[in-house]
Parts: sequence; C-alpha cells; structure tokens
Amino acid sequence: MVNIFLDESGSFVNAANSGSWNSIAAYMSPECDRRHLQGILENLKRSVGVVPKAEIKLKHLNEEQYLQFLKQLSHLNGVVFVVATDAGLNQPPDVAEHQRIQAEKIVEYKEKMHYQAAREGLQALSDQVAALAPQLYIQLHCQVNLIAAVIRNGVLYFVQRHPRSLGHFRWRIDQKNSTRSDYEKAFASITPAILQSISLQEPMPMLIGADYSAFSRFDYSADEYPTYLRDTYGIEIREDAPVTNIGLIMRENHKFVDSTQNYGVQIADLLASGVRRCLRQEFGDNESVARLLGTLMAQNYGGRPPIQFLGFSRQKNFVGDQVTRLSRIMGKYSRAMLSR
Repeated sequence: MVNIFLDESGSFVNAANSGSWNSIAAYMSPECDRRHLQGILENLKRSVGVVPKAEIKLKHLNEEQYLQFLKQLSHLNGVVFVVATDAGLNQPPDVAEHQRIQAEKIVEYKEKMHYQAAREGLQALSDQVAALAPQLYIQLHCQVNLIAAVIRNGVLYFVQRHPRSLGHFRWRIDQKNSTRSDYEKAFASITPAILQSISLQEPMPMLIGADYSAFSRFDYSADEYPTYLRDTYGIEIREDAPVTNIGLIMRENHKFVDSTQNYGVQIADLLASGVRRCLRQEFGDNESVARLLGTLMAQNYGGRPPIQFLGFSRQKNFVGDQVTRLSRIMGKYSRAMLSR
C-alpha cells in the first residue's frame, strides 16, 4: 500500500502584494515507512514540548529543528509533490473568468450525451464548480493538478522502487471542520472526473520492463474500456496503452480526516508550510531549506522544477527571480526519477 497525505498552507484568498505564496503538498509514502514516520513525528513533538496527541505546526519549530526534521525524512522512501500559487497575482476578475470557463467546459458537450441522467449529472457538476467561493476554487484547481502529478509522476517513481506498494492507494486529506463541507463534496465528485479525462487524453508514462503487476488492478479491462469521450463527444483517445481507472484509485480508500489524529497529514502540513515560507523567503537561510526540501522531491520531466507554479491571470512570468532561484535549487537536489 502507498499512503498519500495532503494538506495546504495559506488561505488562497487574494492578497494585496505579490509574493504571497500559498501551497499544497502531497507526501507519498509506502506503508513500510509508517512506523519510521510516526517515530520521527513523535520525537519531534517531544523535542519541542508538544504533547503527543496535539498537532505540531511549523511555528513550534526553530529553523535548525526544521532542518533536522527534513534531514530525517530524506532518509526514508517517501516523496513530496507540491503546487504553489501567488495569491497576490490571483486577481478576482481573472479567477472568476477561469472559474466560468472551467464550469462551461464541463457541460460543453452535454447535449450530445445519450441519457438525461448523464446530462443532469454533468450540469450538477458544472454548478458545483461555479458555486465555489473564489479561494476554494483556486484551492480545488491546485489540488487537482497536485493529484495529477502524484498519479503521473508518483507511480513512475514508485514502480521502480516499491512496485508492490502500488496495489492500494490510501488518501488522507486534511478536513477543515467536523462536518463534510461543500468543498469536500465538490472535491470528491469533480476530481476523479477531471483526472480521468486528462488521463485518457494524456496517458501516464509507463516504464518498459518495470513491474506493474500490483498497479494493473487499476487498469480497465477490454470490456470496461471507457470509450465515452470518443463515442459521446467525438474526442479521439489513444488505445495503444492501458487506461487507468482514476476513479478507483481515488475512491477506494479516500477520507478527509482531522489532522490532529493523523501523523501523515501533520507531516504534509509541515512540508507545505515549509515550502510556503521558503518561497516567501522568510527563513534565515532559505537556500539550505530549499536544498533539503529538494531531497524529498522527485525530479520532474522536461527540465521543469519539482514544484508546480499555477497562476490564474494571462501573465506569463509570474514567478520572480528569487523564487525561480530557490525552485532551481530544489530541482538540483531532487531525487532522480529513473533508478537506473
């Protein structure tokens, strides 16, 4: 089994100044690391005087303690994926336009669908997207892109190192309150649908000769092959590679949890918060933090930085020079994607 723990840092509300970074982190870890992770977190709490059942935050640590925490994590098998966005550049009109377009795309081919129930389902999905508050829409968009990276790059990374762990995915995501929020409902219904469409049009890379036997349980069979994009919408999809059932990966073992009760979500929170503070250049030694964060990241493809930077305006160069420099340091020290 592989565990994926998600948490965010920041409110994603529009800010007055650029450089107001928010981040979401997903820490992907094989089950064999569970006791080691729990031990690292317990020892960290003990060292700073946080009681075992309380949640530990970045504010509880000084810089040296945080660097030591990152060093300890770097000896384990888990990797972190991160998406970041600058709240100071996400202007309300740009976000509203992006949200409107995405909601319209969901129902673009609605009238071509054969069944009324399917048309109504698409409309309900579109309405959910359109109704989200701007900051929640930004968070959802970032989270969808983050999970796409976990599935696309994380599977490729772990199939070379812990292939048996890919037979089961356990998702644990920080919940914001004790009741299931509108955001959580939207996330549960929207994310698999969007990711499935992405995977059909852009199948994940598969490494020839790697052991995908455990992961193959998520492949559609020939009888189940989802041809609806072509049959219903007229969108051609590749049929020369296995198609992954993203819905099964996402829904089989997926929960929003109280972070105070989950060691992995607390670790994801410390990583998301560390990335955010580093991008905001609020550490005393941001380069050292960037190097150690990089050791926990997997090399991205095409020379891209290991962090995804997302913006909602048409401005192309929205990542400043200092943030670019720090992201390149993370990339330099990131783990090689190919193990051989």
